[in-house]
Amino acid sequence: MKSIMFYNSKGGSGKTTLAVNLAAYYAKAGIPTTIVDLDPQQSSMQWLDARPMSKPKVSGTKKFNKLVKRAKNAVVIYDLPAAIYGNKLTSYIKKANIVVVPVLPSPIDMKAAKEFIQSLRAMGSVIRNRVQIGLVANRCRAHTNIFLELDSYLLKEKGIKYVTAFRDNTNYLKSARSGLGIFEMGEAMTAQDREEWKPLIRWLGIK
Repeated sequence: MKSIMFYNSKGGSGKTTLAVNLAAYYAKAGIPTTIVDLDPQQSSMQWLDARPMSKPKVSGTKKFNKLVKRAKNAVVIYDLPAAIYGNKLTSYIKKANIVVVPVLPSPIDMKAAKEFIQSLRAMGSVIRNRVQIGLVANRCRAHTNIFLELDSYLLKEKGIKYVTAFRDNTNYLKSARSGLGIFEMGEAMTAQDREEWKPLIRWLGIK
């Protein structure tokens, strides 16, 4: 079973948007998929409530330790709340094979990301032996100075993979309202978004 966590210590980084879209992608591919929504806002659960019955099923739970045994090829996606530190964060991270850290293009978010990544590195053996970490730039506008600054920063994080960048656009608002994923929406409308997802999907295949 593959366990993927989306987390950044700062709120508003778009981890729920990425978590539900990845869940929809795996479900569409016929892979048993569960979202564990631990965020008090329960946005992932709201997305599941909106999901059409005609689309491939994505299971959901609000309980961290209540997963039943799943098939070998199953995927569990964790949507964590912000501002978790210390032993509690370590206990969450131990459940993951992969941690994806979304970072927004702003000075405040970049500073918070640096501090969070330092805390991940401090976990030592937990990270080195068990967990792969990937960085994604989120809600970006190409060619802006702040995106270029974020892009440069993420490339320089040694030992951690900068996987892809996602643009800021209304398709993700439509996804949130409809319970659909980008790969379940119109191909012409989402062509660029699908291209931006491909590096992350390929990278997640390493585990």
